[in-house]
Amino acid sequence: MKPTDNILQIVGNDTRRKILSLLSEEPHYISQIAKKLDVTQPAILKHLSLLQRAGLIENFWKKSPAGAARKYYKICDSVGIEIAINPENFTVTRHPRSMSCAKYLEVEGLIGQLTEEINRAKDLAAKAAKARQLLGTISILLSCKNYEKGRWNCESCRRIASLRSEVSQVILQISIGETELGVRRLTETINHLVSGLLPK
Repeated sequence: MKPTDNILQIVGNDTRRKILSLLSEEPHYISQIAKKLDVTQPAILKHLSLLQRAGLIENFWKKSPAGAARKYYKICDSVGIEIAINPENFTVTRHPRSMSCAKYLEVEGLIGQLTEEINRAKDLAAKAAKARQLLGTISILLSCKNYEKGRWNCESCRRIASLRSEVSQVILQISIGETELGVRRLTETINHLVSGLLPK
């Protein structure tokens, strides 16, 4: 079976389409999906397993209000499927999503340049000076007036910019001798990044 046929077979199932529709709204755990779709949990688990093997969804652990960590499912950030149907052609293409925000693409070039300059700088003072410039550039993305919660481009841009801001702050703290504070901040940033992936 060709990969395109496999994708069509997977999304051709009504229950799986309903699951993808639910996950497009927000992450869900198995019993939530089963209750909303009125389908047994073992059946939902089989559908989720198939969707996950196809690379369309992924799971992460999150602590519930009751205390125990639950496994949630969400649509992958890095997948996109495009179906083209016309008299001359029928294609199903799977490709990674890419940023299409003009502001992000414009600022990204400068961010990349400043990051390279930070890496090439020989001493902490030079790195700190570039880190300050980088923070100013990053603030353009973090204060974007067109930010829309829930939009893939906006959410991805915000996550990337926030992480770069944290790293720049670490460089500045270390440059003024606050090494312990800088390392602690870097550790907190790493923990924050993985908090959605591991049980708490």
